[in-house]
Amino acid sequence: MSERSRETRAERGFGWLIFVGSFAIVAAIFVLVPGAWNVTLPETLKFDPAPLLAQGWLVQVHLATVAVALLLGPVQFLLPKGTQLHRMFGWAWAACMFTTAVATFFIRDMRDGQLSPIHIFSLMTLIGVPMALWMAQRRVMSHARTMIGLYIGLVIAGVTAIAPGRLIWDMFFG
Repeated sequence: MSERSRETRAERGFGWLIFVGSFAIVAAIFVLVPGAWNVTLPETLKFDPAPLLAQGWLVQVHLATVAVALLLGPVQFLLPKGTQLHRMFGWAWAACMFTTAVATFFIRDMRDGQLSPIHIFSLMTLIGVPMALWMAQRRVMSHARTMIGLYIGLVIAGVTAIAPGRLIWDMFFG
């Protein structure tokens, strides 16, 4: 393994800090939002793909790429950095993020065809993903911070998608 690809103790600690911090944010949401625990109860939680299947292919692609990116993010935080597996999952994550960002600009059925404030995350992703990939070879810690920021943005955008009346809500709680 080359010197550049070795992960320092500080970088490993930083990855764990982000992982624990993200977990703490989710825990805080459950503690601070009245009734949040109710949506996790087995009698409340269900899965009905019908609302998703009623959507167009762009929404389906968007949701699929978001789901893969959400799952790959924590894996990336925990994998040793610079390994072939980290790079492979990283490229897959980046492709999912870029695809989902592009798709969002064509999904405009919520605000009468207008872009919404959440599209700022899509713009950040279209700029941030290529920058982060470029930085992976030149500025490793900047790469890490950019990827972490993009993942946090993904989680924030995802939380807004769970609101009552939205597709995810209808699939799991409707």
